[in-house]
Amino acid sequence: MNFNKDRFAVVGLGETGLSIIRYLRYQKANLVRVYDTREVLPHQDRFKSLDVRLGQLKYADFSDIDVIVISPGVSIYEKALIQALHNGKEVIGDVELFARSITDWQSKIIGITGSNGKTTVTTLTGYLAGASGLNTLVAGNIGIPVLDSYVDIISSGGAIPDIIVLELSSFQLETISSLQLNAATVLNIMPDHLDRYRDLLEYAYIKANIFNNCDHQVLNVDDALVCSMVRNRQLLSWFGNAASEYTIKDKCLCIGGEKYLSANELALVGQHNYFNVLASLALLNAVGIDVCEDNIKQALRQFQGLEHRMQKIAVHDGVCYIEDSKGTNVGAVVAGVSGLDGTVHLILGGDGKGQDFTPLKALVSNKCKSVAIIGQDKLLIAKALEGLDNVAVEVFATLPEAVAYCYRNAQHGEYVVLSPACASWDMFDDYKHRAQVFIDSVYKNIHG
Repeated sequence: MNFNKDRFAVVGLGETGLSIIRYLRYQKANLVRVYDTREVLPHQDRFKSLDVRLGQLKYADFSDIDVIVISPGVSIYEKALIQALHNGKEVIGDVELFARSITDWQSKIIGITGSNGKTTVTTLTGYLAGASGLNTLVAGNIGIPVLDSYVDIISSGGAIPDIIVLELSSFQLETISSLQLNAATVLNIMPDHLDRYRDLLEYAYIKANIFNNCDHQVLNVDDALVCSMVRNRQLLSWFGNAASEYTIKDKCLCIGGEKYLSANELALVGQHNYFNVLASLALLNAVGIDVCEDNIKQALRQFQGLEHRMQKIAVHDGVCYIEDSKGTNVGAVVAGVSGLDGTVHLILGGDGKGQDFTPLKALVSNKCKSVAIIGQDKLLIAKALEGLDNVAVEVFATLPEAVAYCYRNAQHGEYVVLSPACASWDMFDDYKHRAQVFIDSVYKNIHG
């Protein structure tokens, strides 16, 4: 790839696509034209100076292009892109451009992917690296696009990061070949994006690309597909059950058989989050950060998790109130609620987006004492939960009514959880508005 000679095109004009355009302009590359598969672009005024092509991609449009840079939302399996690859054209993504731009940086680089938990682990890993006093960049499939981060650092003469923590989606991993990682993890594999991939195995295969140029693997011993990703020539750390180096025993996080920190000291809640912490600690150790330092442990105690994701908002009379308004699908609710170590009073409902609510029945039977259901799909959810004699299930018109019901039912040592398994648009402006109504209702009940 040569910025002075090659002719570039960008496909996909969302936020990542815009960052690619800014990067290519910064590099003074010959950006010939840009594409988007949508027929109409929002904010079309952003592209006034560019040759924009909309609608279905055609290989003929790329005949005069050397390098095609695609956004993560654009599948590398598009027929026009497959033909371009067959004809010797380069098809890459934003993270690959970033990787080629930082070959002279001395940064330690950590890569994180997985079906669930990757944003939490990425955020936590960056937070703890920063707490250790290192200049840390957190980027990728989270927050600021990587190329914007690169341009900001270089154009401002800023310090090169000591540590780079990248969240990498399967879409980004389709087009990465040059990224050199000091440590990387695949946290778990669950059915996802099967509208893009032929089956679960292809999806897992793409996730495993994260280890193609990696020094140290961090793997989940409890996930069979992740276990199959072992590379014999790479260093290896396991997290998960009691047989792992990084594990949970007697409600304590343990490393190498030694107690590290009591789970009760964490602001994070749920078994799934304890494993997220262990994965983060393993990654940091793998790049030479001493996680036994007091400042790391103190930062862990203070880390509140991601806003609107299994976030503890109050404890009153021994009842813990958790807001998980971003739990907008059944899988997320099952993962979050099943990891709690006590009985749950669960608030479900909203716009279910055509989901099958059947998997909620086993979760509710095993974990819940009562369920309050709201929203446009409340009757569908109630039907999915029929026949549970051991759980009180009620339907309500509003979220404050549902909160009041759970407040009355909850006893010392139990949880009240908003994890709706649905989108919020039927009753609220967005998931943040729904979260605030829940929080306000909790405090109204607590304070009378």
